[in-house]
Amino acid sequence: MSNIILSVDHNVTYIDGRLNKEEYKGLKKCLGYLPQDAFFKIKKNKEDNEKDKKQKWKQGWDGYVSTLCWNRKFCRCHIKKDGTHFKSGSLSKATEFFKEKNVSYKVIDIRKKIPRTNSLSLSSALEHRDYQQEVIEKSLNTDRGIIKAATGSGKTVMASGIIAGSGVFPTIFYVTSKDLLLQAKSEIERFVRRNGKSVEVGQIGAGKKEIKDINVMTVQTAVRSLGGVWVKYDDEDNNKDDMEIGTSKREIVGLIKESKLMICDEIQHWAAETCQIISDSSVSCQYRIGMSATPWRDKGDDILIDACFGKIIAEIPASLLIKKGYLVKPQIHFIPVSNMRGIKWSSYPKVYKHAITENSKRNNWISKFATGLSENNRKVLILCRYIAHGKLLEKLIPNSVFLHGSHSAKKRKKHLEKMREGDIKVTIATSIFDEGIDCKPLDSLILAGSGKSSTRALQRVGRILRTCKGKKDAIVIDFLDRCKYMEAHSRRRERMYRTEPEFDIVKNKGGIS
Repeated sequence: MSNIILSVDHNVTYIDGRLNKEEYKGLKKCLGYLPQDAFFKIKKNKEDNEKDKKQKWKQGWDGYVSTLCWNRKFCRCHIKKDGTHFKSGSLSKATEFFKEKNVSYKVIDIRKKIPRTNSLSLSSALEHRDYQQEVIEKSLNTDRGIIKAATGSGKTVMASGIIAGSGVFPTIFYVTSKDLLLQAKSEIERFVRRNGKSVEVGQIGAGKKEIKDINVMTVQTAVRSLGGVWVKYDDEDNNKDDMEIGTSKREIVGLIKESKLMICDEIQHWAAETCQIISDSSVSCQYRIGMSATPWRDKGDDILIDACFGKIIAEIPASLLIKKGYLVKPQIHFIPVSNMRGIKWSSYPKVYKHAITENSKRNNWISKFATGLSENNRKVLILCRYIAHGKLLEKLIPNSVFLHGSHSAKKRKKHLEKMREGDIKVTIATSIFDEGIDCKPLDSLILAGSGKSSTRALQRVGRILRTCKGKKDAIVIDFLDRCKYMEAHSRRRERMYRTEPEFDIVKNKGGIS
């Protein structure tokens, strides 16, 4: 039986001592994951082995990619490290494995502890919901953790409570877009107080570099400052922040490395290599909280998110908020679309183009749905994947306005203000409206773009569930696209909706043929 020491740092945990072959192999698998394309990689690996018998180290590979690093040469961290180590967020997974295998271990905390202060407070005008205070207290009683909270749960309120309760500086609140950057900065300044006055919040991104004790930063700006290349999260990601960093690079990197508390929004993206760079570079950061309605990825590499933030410490599902009256109940209509069932195109882009973007019957029905809803004084949001599709729909739908990532932040902000005032009845948008945008009057959603992402599906429905004066319910129009690729994606979205018992799902008969 092995006897080892686990030395825990802010970023990684080092293993001192020797594991036997089976223990080491088991730990690698425990701290690993099967990527989405594992089956094809295993098959190719077998074919390569048959061609080159010398690659013995690859023989019998089971497809797992491990987050366990065993020396600098094979280290997957952004900052290369010696010795056998793994991300400290995976410590609980590792210790559970050791207990199960009867491996004797001792945990030694080698971090430089950061004392909390009481220099901040929350605005007395801010009313806490019961679960928000509970989440804040749980977060303050741990160094790291994931808050799984549905859209409309008040994540910025909870983040503000954690910032005020911690009182450690510098603090960074990471967001995934310029729109969320401006929204988060405004809300934290509204909620957090220092000596009775609104706290000043720094902004790093969207063309500004203003560093304060508490800061909001886009992950795009952080990654590029650290020397990484920004890579889209997925093929639907239209968010970008191409702010000129220039001479500010050293200051931004210094802030990231010196940060003591990081709170990260929309952490379903933090399995991406670009966000892993930020986590690994936060060498002084003891307190790490991740927030998302959907803290997982469809690619199977969720352990990379856990590696940054640890395990889930609180869950606030949409159905709970609906029961408590904080969200409205949605009725989700699935409209069958069968007029492209026999299409012969083989590639996904071609199928998408003909079955979704340029499907005139489908687009005409979207126009009818949007017009009917708006004539009944409903506020409609139509989400699509591509600009070409959005432009087509804008021409079809009277008095509609199309917004996408190429529009300036100023224009998007002005449009959002008009939406909140109820002046715009139909908005068409790309995925820039997928995450975090708060527009309470919206009560109807049409998902014009088919998509396979389960995380995006829930995020999108969440856009219209917030309560508002005069708002009684929410209507979602989704499509069961019966053709190659798309039908499987539609079924996946339906399965995800059914995880929320308070979602009313209606399977419409007939449909578009």
